[in-house]
Amino acid sequence: MNTMVHYYFAYGSNLSTRRLFIRLPHAQCRGVAELKGHELTFNMLSKDGSAKCDITRTEAVSSRVLGVIYTLSSEELSTLDSIEGARYDRVSKQVRLLNGEFLEAYCYIANTFHTDQLPFSWYKQHVLIGAREHCFPSSYIDTINHQTSMQDPDVKREQLELEIYK
Repeated sequence: MNTMVHYYFAYGSNLSTRRLFIRLPHAQCRGVAELKGHELTFNMLSKDGSAKCDITRTEAVSSRVLGVIYTLSSEELSTLDSIEGARYDRVSKQVRLLNGEFLEAYCYIANTFHTDQLPFSWYKQHVLIGAREHCFPSSYIDTINHQTSMQDPDVKREQLELEIYK
């Protein structure tokens, strides 16, 4: 068995530990981290026709994306590669934990973009729940909350997605 540990920087729906632990039950939450020089967007075009989170490089000095660091085994990282799929590229970025420690962590950056799609409301809820769970600043949570979303026409998918919080 491969015991190598990988760091994963989650910034979208996997901020929610319930969502991530359903997918990867042996992952460990290490804490909140920030990625400087990037901003959170909802511009990845998903196979379901909706928008999902992405991070975009920016020149603004104050820009940052907050996320959660999880430790994953090589097998879990491979599973996550399958979950995130071909519409994201796994890349390594230097992030800073709140305690000041820097580390290299994998994150997924979109390679399929859109200009006119919205996230489903259930997807946005995963992101909001995770941001609140990890006590992100209220201004950051407000930015996520103000992201326009749409109802998923597949009511059963929406119910299934949000069932984890009951």
